[in-house]
Amino acid sequence: MWQPPHENSLKINVDGAWKPGTTEGGVGVVVRDSTGKFVAGCATKLTNVFSAPQVEALAARTGTILAMERGYQNVVFESDALQIVTALRNHSIDRSVLGPVVEDTKSLLTQITGEGFTHIRRTANGVAHRLARFALHIEGSLYWFEEPPDFISDILYEDCNS
Repeated sequence: MWQPPHENSLKINVDGAWKPGTTEGGVGVVVRDSTGKFVAGCATKLTNVFSAPQVEALAARTGTILAMERGYQNVVFESDALQIVTALRNHSIDRSVLGPVVEDTKSLLTQITGEGFTHIRRTANGVAHRLARFALHIEGSLYWFEEPPDFISDILYEDCNS
């Protein structure tokens, strides 16, 4: 189950979705405050992606970029992709095929105060997951601020009232 961040903090959940056998993926990002209130969200269609870990790494970077562009501070980032969270928390240079995305994200994270990335169970990442799945069916990116899209309202409600 999703847990709110500490008071005066934001939580940014990220997730990626990939269609195996294709080069298409989707990224979902949701930002909520310490009361669980929706602050922002985005769904982004990706092309030329080749694996689920690649999409998850790009989801982490997308969430980090959104935080930077909006000037968010005191941020906790969450992902259900253990491989990516581990890579982002590692102080060594990542020389894997995902290294350039991981290292770029680590560099961006240095400009945002907060706890960085933590790993969560998929069940605590439902909103970002639904946004990522939605992104597979759009072109480009969609952003929402203050008012969430209707198709995630039920999960937002359940997360705060269960």
